[in-house]
Amino acid sequence: MSGHGARVTRPIERRTVSRKTAGDGKLEITKVAAGRLESLGSRFPLTVNDHDGEATLATMPCMCRGEDTPHVHYFVASDLLRSLAVDSEVDLSVDDAETRLFVVSA
Repeated sequence: MSGHGARVTRPIERRTVSRKTAGDGKLEITKVAAGRLESLGSRFPLTVNDHDGEATLATMPCMCRGEDTPHVHYFVASDLLRSLAVDSEVDLSVDDAETRLFVVSA
């Protein structure tokens, strides 16, 4: 359990948890959110609903829009994310003082 208590965070975005997250521990985020999280480094502290761990930013090249529109999907990856309820909404925020990502059920 986390001992973070009252904290000041900077909101990043709200996401809906996909059915895949429970299996692979990856929460899809927007390109804008990924850009805002890059300052945390390649591996960074993560708190998911008061449980602490580590996460990474992950990418996946994709052609789901067709061969003429290749693009990239962005994810936060951590085993802690497997605990999130499918189709629930979560808020992502960063505590600048700790350089930690918080994922909290909305």
